[in-house]
Amino acid sequence: MIRRAIAVLLIFLTVLGPVFSDPIEYEYEPYEEDEFPIWSQELRRAETIFFGSLVITFPVAMGIYSLASSLGMPTPEKDYQQVLQQALIAGGLSLVIAGTDWIIGKVSGD
Repeated sequence: MIRRAIAVLLIFLTVLGPVFSDPIEYEYEPYEEDEFPIWSQELRRAETIFFGSLVITFPVAMGIYSLASSLGMPTPEKDYQQVLQQALIAGGLSLVIAGTDWIIGKVSGD
């Protein structure tokens, strides 16, 4: 009985909360050019490149891994360990790609 009462109370608060709240007076302001420090912009770029390249590096790592295992490379017997090794290879490749982009940006004076 108490659980039902709490559930009904939570539903009423969730549904009726916006009815009794004050409207938010907010206008969109675009970001200014100097609002974020350079290091955070570089970190965001590296993050985007890292996770974006995983889409390509993970299938490549899986293909290289299966090719190497068919040529005689010792592999673990459990499937989850094989997938973990493939993910580590893909993550390493993506990290190299993101690091290379950062180095190229520093050298070119971006």
